[in-house]
Amino acid sequence: MFLLIVVSELVQLAGPYLLKMVIDAIANFRKEEMGRIILLIAAMFLTNQAVSLVNFLTDRKIFWILADVERYLPVNAQKKMVFLSLGYHEKENTGNKISKIQRGVDKVVNLLGNLFWDVGPTVIQIVFTAAILFWVNWRFGAIFLLFVPLFAVQTLRLNRQLYPLRKARYDKYEVSSGQMAQAIININTVKSFVQENREVKEFKKIREDIRRTSLFEFYKMLNYNLSRNFVIDLGRLSILALSIYLVWIGGITIGSLVFVITISEKALLSLYRVSRLYDRVMESSEAVERLFKLSEEESDIVNLPDGLKPEKIIGLIEFKKVDYIYKESKQKALDGVSFKIEPDCVTAIIGPSGGGKTTVARMIYRHYDPTHGEILLDQRSLKKYDLYAFRKAIAIVPQEVEIFNASVRDNIAYANPEATFEEIVEAAKTANAEEFIAKLSQGYETLVGERGIKLSGGQRQRIGIARAILANPRVLIFDEATSNLDSYSERLIQEAMAKIRRDKTVIIIAHRLSTIKKADKILVLENGRLVEEGNHQSLAKAGGGLYARLLKLQEMGDVV
Repeated sequence: MFLLIVVSELVQLAGPYLLKMVIDAIANFRKEEMGRIILLIAAMFLTNQAVSLVNFLTDRKIFWILADVERYLPVNAQKKMVFLSLGYHEKENTGNKISKIQRGVDKVVNLLGNLFWDVGPTVIQIVFTAAILFWVNWRFGAIFLLFVPLFAVQTLRLNRQLYPLRKARYDKYEVSSGQMAQAIININTVKSFVQENREVKEFKKIREDIRRTSLFEFYKMLNYNLSRNFVIDLGRLSILALSIYLVWIGGITIGSLVFVITISEKALLSLYRVSRLYDRVMESSEAVERLFKLSEEESDIVNLPDGLKPEKIIGLIEFKKVDYIYKESKQKALDGVSFKIEPDCVTAIIGPSGGGKTTVARMIYRHYDPTHGEILLDQRSLKKYDLYAFRKAIAIVPQEVEIFNASVRDNIAYANPEATFEEIVEAAKTANAEEFIAKLSQGYETLVGERGIKLSGGQRQRIGIARAILANPRVLIFDEATSNLDSYSERLIQEAMAKIRRDKTVIIIAHRLSTIKKADKILVLENGRLVEEGNHQSLAKAGGGLYARLLKLQEMGDVV
């Protein structure tokens, strides 16, 4: 690309030089010089054709590079996003992340386009122009080298003053995108509580702040443009005055005057154009820097390059004195927790909200690493396993199943995209989902809308169970999978859970004790600590225990 630009600029300089020779030949016209003049004119024509050809090749290469960049950057950013740990996504607003990527990609593509079409050619043009002006007469070169740095200093000073304004504007862009995304994601709540006007008002206020910051920034730039124009005009005047003086004393020819004026005028105008482009490049730099920082984000979870990839996972899970503190919290989510989850058994985890139940499930997946202590899978630390190998042996049905804006079939097959339609149907039947899927307008091909908005809570849960079944996991986690459902949906899901417990390590996290009475082992968590452990009969008899108290309250109907 660089070589093409250099060749293009060299060929373009040939035209004005040939024009100089034509003018000099006409100024000292002799009949015998007519053939030479015709040859020079023909050479000018051929030079222009050569410029067109080189520009064609250059533009073709530029478009190829820009198209490649426009493909690579979003793919790379999306890859980075999906491989970053859960902790990163919990602290970053969805709208902010999407805005950061989109703005960054757009600005990088614009920056490269400006670099290839304007900045690069102009810089090379200025270097060649300075060399040629020194060759024609050293005084031209001296004038040119005096005004170019003056202009550059003005441009650098302007952009140094604009940097904090640009940073503030891009912060507000991300806040704006986050505000819009949150309103749309939570549109049901917005409409249910009649808060449409409030959302519009708050979004309008943020955009008004952006407008004020933008205008202040651009007015400052316009003020600097006056001084930059003055520098350019002084440069033009100085070169023109010197050219006329040198022609008057016979120092250069008329053709040389035209040649000097042509190339210096072109270089000075290009310099001004590049300064405006530099302003835009610096304006883009904040978005580019944010995209670059995203590319440098490191996952909290480090996956060993040579991690264990076992052919078979037994499903023995052990927590050894595990502590965990969320970054935004001062209180331990888990505090010295130790227990064993036996393979081919059903282990239930219960306790009040905020007791650490879901944290346990996420740590089994290794979405988080313990602050202290160790988690073992089949008597080996989770950190020694290849992250993606051992996760394939685990499946979860969360409290809120995440549904994609796709067909029922695709949502069930998400855990196993290679599954046949027969396998998908069998998983749906096992999950008691077949009865409602058959009633949908297009059956398994029915689009369910963003976040499964066209499905009820129980239907989403059953799709989640079918998805987990299709993954054929060794360890299966139900994270409060029935807590928000009506009695009918809960019964269907409990039936589905009973069907798939065989030959699996099953972990059930629940509030409702009726869900876990038949569990082989029950772990009771409170304030991040394991306070009780046993089966339903032994824990129910321990009159002063938390489990017995919760059981009594639920029997009385005081808690659900």
